[in-house]
Amino acid sequence: MSGVFPGDEDIATGYPGDEIMPERMAKPAKKIDKRIVIAVIAVIVIVAVLVVFSDPIISGINKIGMVDIPGIGGNNQTQMLIIGQPSTGLITELDNQRDLIYYRIKDAADLDVNPAEQLAQYDVILLDQHLGATPYDKSVSRALGEAIENYVMAGGKLVVVMDSGIYRSGGEYGTGIANDVIGWKETFGNLIPVECDEVAQGILTCTQPVMVSGTIERLEQDSEIMKGIETAPADPRYEPLNILTFDVKPLGEQVAYINSTEETKNYPGIVEKNLIIGKTIYFNYDPAITPGIWQNTLEYLR
Repeated sequence: MSGVFPGDEDIATGYPGDEIMPERMAKPAKKIDKRIVIAVIAVIVIVAVLVVFSDPIISGINKIGMVDIPGIGGNNQTQMLIIGQPSTGLITELDNQRDLIYYRIKDAADLDVNPAEQLAQYDVILLDQHLGATPYDKSVSRALGEAIENYVMAGGKLVVVMDSGIYRSGGEYGTGIANDVIGWKETFGNLIPVECDEVAQGILTCTQPVMVSGTIERLEQDSEIMKGIETAPADPRYEPLNILTFDVKPLGEQVAYINSTEETKNYPGIVEKNLIIGKTIYFNYDPAITPGIWQNTLEYLR
């Protein structure tokens, strides 16, 4: 029996599924809004910039020598170069924090050849010559001082202990010191956040150590260096600390001060100077006598 069933009028071939969509009903292709494309590109650029300037990526790039920015890390350990000879106590503290720090010790004279290239391998420089027996032991060359200054200006981190670096090495074959340079400014520019004061007859305070019995007191409330620490020793039942220090003048932000229990005079304890991307921290005592503060400092510098 032949005939047309209802609904078959729109079927072109007579077979189900062969319906032809009218041209006027075809779905037009979607156009991508240019504003969306620009926004996506902007987000990608911002993320890329953040990644490039993050410490882990910088460390990895430095490791293969692509750019000359301080730090070669790439892992959780901070790479530290120690210039001088820290106290036994500080070495012990560094060894106890191997999960935070990897360090190498060199004399200042070892860094006179290509100092910038040598410094760029590290995240942090610790200048600790306070145990030196002679002025030469507490000296750095003009070239090394300039390299350290440039290192910090490029984003590096510097820790200076007490009277380290107050002399400039020179003389015959570099085995002496320049007799017209005392203090930090002539060698490091404005990098060090303290300066020497004159006592009398040209004698400078940074050449005159003072023994103080007292405590380390928190001054900057928001400082990560003193996080969780108000005073050291924390327990009043402990004896005051015996602190070898200097009556220097602070130029940067005072993080902590030395409170003498024997006199009314106080002394700068920890002073920090932040540059645009680098920073310098000055300890006016051996950091080994306050292990908690030193560990906070290592965490802060990571």
